[in-house]
Amino acid sequence: MDCDPQRPWPEPEPTPSASTWSRSAQSQSDAQRSTPRSGQRRPGRIGCLLIVLVIAALWVQNRIVDTVIDLFRNHPAPVAGSTFDKVAPAPRASSGSPTIDRIVGSHQIVGGGQTVGGGQLRIAIEEQLRVAIEEAPGLAQRSPESGRYTGFDIALLGLIARDLGADPARTSFKPVPTINREGDLDRGEVDLVLGGYEITPARSAKVGIAGPYLVRSLRLAVPATSPVTSLSALGHGEVCAPEDSPAAKALADHGIGLQTRADLTNCATLLGDRLVEAIAGSQDALSALLSQEPGTLRVIDEPLGTTEYGIGLPPGDPLLRQRVTAVLRHAIDDGTWARLYAEYLGTPVPTPPVLR
Repeated sequence: MDCDPQRPWPEPEPTPSASTWSRSAQSQSDAQRSTPRSGQRRPGRIGCLLIVLVIAALWVQNRIVDTVIDLFRNHPAPVAGSTFDKVAPAPRASSGSPTIDRIVGSHQIVGGGQTVGGGQLRIAIEEQLRVAIEEAPGLAQRSPESGRYTGFDIALLGLIARDLGADPARTSFKPVPTINREGDLDRGEVDLVLGGYEITPARSAKVGIAGPYLVRSLRLAVPATSPVTSLSALGHGEVCAPEDSPAAKALADHGIGLQTRADLTNCATLLGDRLVEAIAGSQDALSALLSQEPGTLRVIDEPLGTTEYGIGLPPGDPLLRQRVTAVLRHAIDDGTWARLYAEYLGTPVPTPPVLR
């Protein structure tokens, strides 16, 4: 406490007058108006935050678009007309065989899908393996109930189809008369020919052939009432055989009078008209005729010779021939050929032929 008596006492502060109080209030009021409240500053801050968020969103969007574009860069374009815009598969490298390329390529969708009743999707798919077939008992027979083909040739065909990458269950069979089979191969309407397809020089000059996979007997067939029981009993009677066939050559080699027609069916017509004494062909082809007209024909036991069966192939496709031949060779080597022969053609099982 300062008790110096010499120091003067401080002057008392003057009491503010009314005018002073008025000026002070006015200053405080101006200050309040010039300084914004916290609630008044909030809208400006929110606007700045929104601008920042928009900029960030645009940046993220651009990054997403760039990523998607990068994913599809240098990729095939979608298939036009597809319900779900399926991406077109990249072209496959050629195998060197046009037939194999077509078979493998038919795994892919070749037509646009469309919705059908119940919202299901139907997609057009090309058949895989197209086969010209001629029915012959034991080799290739079609069930009237199921429509499926069975037989020795059909079993071998299943092995070939799987090796070529085709589904045997989706094989398309086309019944083709003997005289039309080479033409169908040459035009590319079928991929293979099966069903007792005999190997001849004339056919080998037109199309490819893999084999022989089977050797069969050549026989004569006469009317059921004919007294002929052997080749020598024919006398001077003529025999009909398909032109350019092994049977025709065998008859000529035996010095037997010969007439030729386009196929064995036409020969059977001649026989029915008594214009020839007998008809000649492979034992399987004759069996097929007997099954169509039971009781009208009789096969002579004496063999006329032998014939070889092969698998007809499109001309100019050596790689396909190699592949088919390899399948046949493997079936012979591992015992599959013998097992199938016993199952469809009976026993005893002969020695398998030598593939060429």
